[in-house]
Amino acid sequence: MSQPNQERVLQSIFKTVGVDALSDPRLLEFVATVSAPLASKMLTQIGLDETRKEDFKLLDNGAGLGVVAAEIHRMVDEGVLAKSKIISGDFSESAVEFVRRLVKKEGWKETEARVVDAQKTGFPDGEFSHVTMNIGFHVVPDSEAALKDAESIRILQPGGTLGFTTWQDQNAGWAPDFRSALDSVPFEAPFEMRMQTTQWGKWSDVNWIRRTLEDLGLEDIKVDVLATLQRIHSAEDYVACFEMMFKWVISSQWSEELRKEHDIEELKGLVREHLQEKYGGRGWDVTWVSIIASARVPGGE
Repeated sequence: MSQPNQERVLQSIFKTVGVDALSDPRLLEFVATVSAPLASKMLTQIGLDETRKEDFKLLDNGAGLGVVAAEIHRMVDEGVLAKSKIISGDFSESAVEFVRRLVKKEGWKETEARVVDAQKTGFPDGEFSHVTMNIGFHVVPDSEAALKDAESIRILQPGGTLGFTTWQDQNAGWAPDFRSALDSVPFEAPFEMRMQTTQWGKWSDVNWIRRTLEDLGLEDIKVDVLATLQRIHSAEDYVACFEMMFKWVISSQWSEELRKEHDIEELKGLVREHLQEKYGGRGWDVTWVSIIASARVPGGE
């Protein structure tokens, strides 16, 4: 099945997931063990950490559950935050509502959550000192518009900083265990793991990212990688954590006939049974490998 269809299915899953589902303990644990450390390293790389002395205005695009905003509040001095502005933007209304609740709960007066299309943000030129996207560009349908056609760069002030993360091409994550489970089932179950769903670029390639930022005329380019371990406590835990990705696979890569013969509940049971046997009822670690990139727009002081 074509890549655009995989992209469309994944975007639909992200957009329609309920706000309460975003509070699932396993999803929040994933955020704490994988997404948050990655966001923290990115923020340090762009100077939004405990060393920050000046106020700033940040757009966190594709903000999801507000991981970047939460890490900034943990890392940056309260006095600096009080003079700053953070916009946590996402195309998913459920994600935005989740962050709005988080903002209210935590009392983040300088933080606003709103629906934002990364491909056409609607913000004026030079609006922000910083723009970030944590694990996002590789799934933006038109990532060229979001970056190369200057949408991310256009809204940065002269001297402003762009920071983002993506999965690296050696990333494994949930996929090897899912593949081994499908290899064990008594029917042919297609599965192709793509490191990106957007058709433009090579977001999992550190060299492509560096060259692209150079070609855009950006300065102070830094590209790094980070490997993170996520603890999977049991086969049941694995299924609960990655069920959303199972749905993406069967919706975008399986034929309608195959989906009718073998639904999501059967698949979950088969995966659970395989991993229970594979790991002998014990927990295990999965490895996530990510790219952290940053660059500065020319100009400024």
